[in-house]
Amino acid sequence: MKKLIAALVAASCLSACVPLVFVGGAAVGLWVGSDPRRPEVIKADFDLDAQLEAKIIDTYKERAHVNVSVFNDVVLLTGEVPDEAAKQQVEQFAGQMKHKPRKVYNEVVVALPSSGMNRLNDSQIGARVKTAVLAEAGDTSAVHIMVVTERQVVYLMGVSKPDIIERAARAASRVSGVKQVVKLVEIEPDGPADAAK
Repeated sequence: MKKLIAALVAASCLSACVPLVFVGGAAVGLWVGSDPRRPEVIKADFDLDAQLEAKIIDTYKERAHVNVSVFNDVVLLTGEVPDEAAKQQVEQFAGQMKHKPRKVYNEVVVALPSSGMNRLNDSQIGARVKTAVLAEAGDTSAVHIMVVTERQVVYLMGVSKPDIIERAARAASRVSGVKQVVKLVEIEPDGPADAAK
């Protein structure tokens, strides 16, 4: 499995877009367009993602399936946990990390872990959403959005202009299989995407 993931990541680095993000053996995030973050911000986000995911896996093992997505110090938690206490605890873990996030969106649900078939379906929906958003935007350099799909709900993360966000959300909502679109995209400031840091 590790060799497959390494091969896919290596192959995807050849494209202009940021590659698939693999968490817990499932593809959960797809970049649309370019990534506006500075390299050090990308590294900080990657480290926070990896540390938080490791803490959740160490605590819950196979009893939970939680995907962690991080962009510009904003954390999105999706997936399934065994009970309400676990849902609260995975959010608390984010605040206990060495590098604390600015914001945490806890979209985890209390349910049995999703099946491999459901995760594959989410990955396929995410890929179709990415294609739809790119087609709608036309200019990939103007789009800085991460598409995260969980339980047929599409989450849009990143930094972009209001009109791009609305167009991306409309395009995503028209994709077959999408139950809901949740916009977590921050409005692009006048300066760099991470100027607030």
